[in-house]
Parts: sequence; C-alpha cells; structure tokens
Amino acid sequence: MSSERLFRWPSLLAVAALFLVWRVLTIGTAGITLHVDEAQYWGWAQHLSWGYFSKPPGIAALIAASTALFGDCVLGSKALAMLCYPLSALLVYGLVRDARDARAAWWCALAVLTLPIFAWLGLAVTTDALLVLAWSAMLRLYVDALRDDRLWRWLLLGLVCGAGLLSKYTMLAGLLSALLHLLLCERQRLARPGPWLAAGLALLCLAPNLWWNIQHDFPTLRHTAKITVERDGGGPLALLEFVASQWGCFGPLLGAAFIAALPSARQRTPAGDFARLLLCFALPLWLLASAQAYAGKANANWAAPAFVPASILAVLWLRDSGRQRWLWAAIVLNIAISAIVYHGSAVLRAFGANPPTPYAQVIGWDRLAQQLEPWLDAYPQAIPVAGNRTLIAHLQYELRDRQLSVARWNPDGSVRDHYELTQSLTLPPGAPLLYLSTAALPSDIASRFARHEHLASLATGSRGPGTTRRLEIYLLDDFQKP
Repeated sequence: MSSERLFRWPSLLAVAALFLVWRVLTIGTAGITLHVDEAQYWGWAQHLSWGYFSKPPGIAALIAASTALFGDCVLGSKALAMLCYPLSALLVYGLVRDARDARAAWWCALAVLTLPIFAWLGLAVTTDALLVLAWSAMLRLYVDALRDDRLWRWLLLGLVCGAGLLSKYTMLAGLLSALLHLLLCERQRLARPGPWLAAGLALLCLAPNLWWNIQHDFPTLRHTAKITVERDGGGPLALLEFVASQWGCFGPLLGAAFIAALPSARQRTPAGDFARLLLCFALPLWLLASAQAYAGKANANWAAPAFVPASILAVLWLRDSGRQRWLWAAIVLNIAISAIVYHGSAVLRAFGANPPTPYAQVIGWDRLAQQLEPWLDAYPQAIPVAGNRTLIAHLQYELRDRQLSVARWNPDGSVRDHYELTQSLTLPPGAPLLYLSTAALPSDIASRFARHEHLASLATGSRGPGTTRRLEIYLLDDFQKP
C-alpha cells in the first residue's frame, strides 16, 4: 500500500473502529452502570417530549433511538452517543482534506479521535456527544457554504445548528462564532440572505422547545441561567483550575502546539485565513467558559466543542513547521493518558494497591437495586418514595424491567429537578410509603407520620474507595398534616 493510500478515509475509519471497540471493552470490563445523569436521560427517553427540566430534548431522542437499536442495557443506552465522536473525526477529515490535503486531514482527524476529553466523554452518553457532532458538522458545512454560496448549503447549515440547539443551548455560541467570523473576515456575506436564513432556521428548530418551556414556566431556561451565573467559589484560582483542566483535556503537547499556533492567524495567506476561521470557532467558547469559571463555576466539558477546531489548528501548525515527530509524540501521549484513565486503577489493584477508581460513581447501583427488589415485593401496596434525584434515577433504570416508578418527596411543591417537576409527591395518599434514603430518616419526615418503621439497611461490597452503595428502607403510614 502506498503512503498516500494509507491516509485515505478507509484507514481512518478502521482506526476509529479500533478506538470504539476499545471503549466498548472498557465499559464491559469495568463493571459499570449508568451515571446518575445518564440514568435520568434514559428515563426521559421513555417519555419523549420537546423539553425536560435541565436540557433540550436531543439527548432523550438519541437514547430512545439507541435503545431501540441496541436494547436498554448499559452499552445499548450509550451506543449512539459513543459513535458521535468517531463521526466528528470523520467530519474533520472531510473539512481539512478539502482545505488542505488528505494527509493533513488524516492527522487532524486522528488528533480529534485521541483527545483525552473525548476519550473520557466517549464512555458516556451526555449532551456533549450530539453537541460536538453538531459543532463539527457546522464547521464543515459553514466552510462549504463560504466556498459555494448556494442557498441549500446555508439551509442545511441552519438545520444542523438547530439540531445542536436541541441538544444543548451551548450551540448558540456556535452561531455567534459564525457571526464573528463573518464580521471579521467575510463581511460582504452579511448582505446576502444565506447566513440570515441559516440562523433563522436554526432558531426555528428550537421553537418547539421554547414553547414547551413556556407551557412549563421555563424550567430549562431557569436551570441554564442558574448554572451560568451561580457563584460557587470563582475568582482567579477557579479560573486557573479551569485552564489547567482544559490543558489536560487537550493533552500537554497538543495544548502547547495550539498556543504556539496562535500567531499563524495573523498571516495574510490561505493558511492564515483558515487559522482565523478555526480560532473564531474555538476561542469565543473558551472565553465564555473561562468567564463562567471566574464568576463561580465551569465544568471541564463546558467548552468541549472548542477542542475540534483547536486540534485542527494545532496539528496543521506542527505539520507546517516541520514538527512531525512532535505530532507523533502528542498523539501517543494522549493515547497513553486515556489508557491510564481507563485502566490505571485496575492495574494498580492487580499489584495489591487500593487506589480510587474513576468509575466510583457508576459502580454498585445494579447490585443495590437487586437487594431492594425483595422489599418491593414484600410491600406491593406501598408507594416507593425518595428524597433525591440520584436514587430515583438509578433505581428506576436498574429496575426498568418491573417499570418501577419512584415518587419524589416534595411537601413544599418546589421544582428544583426533573423529578420534582414530573414525579412530585406533595401530599401522601392513603397508601403507605416505602421511603428510600442513603441516610437515616429525617426527623421532619418522621414527624409527619403516625407510624414509621425502619425495615432494612442495604449495602453493596466495596470495589475501591467510594464504590460502596448504601440504602435505608423505611415504612411510613398514616400521614399527619403538619
């Protein structure tokens, strides 16, 4: 096989398949179940709607399609989300191949495939999966629309951006990134209908979700605004921690190459034009997330889509500056980081150590639910109730075969999470309650019932620090008005 044939898309597809198989095997051998957010999203997928408490409907639709194809098991729930990252790399290949050449495109796609942040997110089903895919498609279609100013290309771009908005409102930053690039580099395009029709169609796609919010007193918009402006620390140290997390998510060498590549955007050449475009789709989102970190809170994944254009810029700079060995080293290092995260704790345990596992939050819920089943059978008339969304999400997923529904204890009628919105128990009916908790029965709940009995304390075995799951079961009867 010639070297040029090696750098065509079939070989990239084979590499992407290998990384996907690696992630599937990692999930299968780690003995993990769904994260609380994943379990909640799975619950959403059982009742498709145009909106949910904390997110637009894209993630629920994705899981519904995934489970229809692959079943409700852990891998079946995650399957289509896991595919989003290899598909994003293939979109990067097409983008860079048209802008530069197939060899450069192959390396850019490989860099995206091996990013530590996507290695970690690639094990889960999150809103970032569809968002990163939509962002990658937006970037590709935007460049195509600039190159061939046909109306259908702009309309297709608008549909993709609309799909991104239905996954996560962060996609609005993508629309602003495109506007920024048009203002800085393609101002004459703003006099044409294409960009405006694309933006209008994207917002039109979001309209059903906005209408759902209106009907339900804006829960998603309120939640998004709250986590955007809430103060939970903040300041220079929080900003520094966020920047450090982004460097780790990028990989040390590739992150350094991105910083070194920034001056290339000043060049008045086709390469400089492409660099400016990439920066317009990376820096604004990072600046927004950094501002959120300084103001109070920003999770490492909040700027996940920015890594796609940033990786392209870093790889092209390494290749253009003759640093191919550094590119090899950057990718090998990122693969090593992923391997350490995936398997490091298991390897140490094989040598007798007891290190914390990165999967601590997703271990043991299946075994805890199995222990609960006999108590549900013993008290079939009792209504299962819990005081937090973590228990409700996990138990409803793990006991999905019996279609368990757990009510959310919520005597004041407030709406602070999805279950308070949809499964709230404000006034107990005449039937007894089976109250489920990770701690002792709160006195303010016990005082509302004439009879309450502690039935059992359940616990799972430990598979490392933080992996033991506990559950207290109480029988409550004869509700007394406070």
